[in-house]
Amino acid sequence: MHSDVHGGDGGPRRGEVLALRWSDIFGGRAIIARSLSQTRAGLEFKGTKSERPRTVSMTAEALEALEAHRTRQDGFRAQYGTDYRADLDLVFANPDGSPLKPDSVSASISLLCRRLKLPPGASLHTLRHTHATHMLVGGVPLQVVSERLGHSSVRVTAEVYAHSLRGQDDEAVRKLEEFQRASRSAAGAPAAGQVQ
Repeated sequence: MHSDVHGGDGGPRRGEVLALRWSDIFGGRAIIARSLSQTRAGLEFKGTKSERPRTVSMTAEALEALEAHRTRQDGFRAQYGTDYRADLDLVFANPDGSPLKPDSVSASISLLCRRLKLPPGASLHTLRHTHATHMLVGGVPLQVVSERLGHSSVRVTAEVYAHSLRGQDDEAVRKLEEFQRASRSAAGAPAAGQVQ
């Protein structure tokens, strides 16, 4: 799976990405409405963790990667003919269109992370955390990040990503000071500490 689809355009959990259908993607957005789980009994499609569908916008780069992926997948579809599992409409699937095993995907990504010499413990889930952290540090409102990740509440997001929020108070003061300086300049008032 292309990192922009999961990490860069972030938020969806592993099972949510693996349950994504081509019919869920339109207008530059993906509807995250279900998840794929690996149980002792086999693979099972179910609702999302929050049980609420959500919409996730995607970058142009992610959409281009998906189009290239779809072209490759269409080649498999032609190769397998009537044996291809077109009924599932899966974006990420085995060559025959059947669902991928979530644990196998995680193992493959972890192996790739090690080959790329990423820090120990880097994984598919790390991409989700990295995406969320970058959004928060970049000033994306907590509510937006929470919805994108599919958390049950903003409080959950705040607790999980508290490390990313700590420095935002200093940033808030800096922006307030910028606003005050701009307001004084516009009004012709002296700057703080300036004698008339």
